[in-house]
Amino acid sequence: MQAKLVGVQHINFTNNNGEAINGTNLFVAFKDENVEGLRTDKFFLKEGISLPKDAKLNDTIELSFNHKSKIEMVYKAN
Repeated sequence: MQAKLVGVQHINFTNNNGEAINGTNLFVAFKDENVEGLRTDKFFLKEGISLPKDAKLNDTIELSFNHKSKIEMVYKAN
């Protein structure tokens, strides 16, 4: 899925079960046939999956999902 990167939030906290949560929230905008204009959404990148080093705000990125609808890879779109 191609999307425009509009925000990045680094996450590092301990939840109520005592588990450390580390990763990154990506805020993106993308085309959706049911939305006039662009749809926005937030996606979580778990630790070990990161943005490409040269990706910056307003770049177009490619999000790759696994069979459980979790992001497994992020590419910078050409």
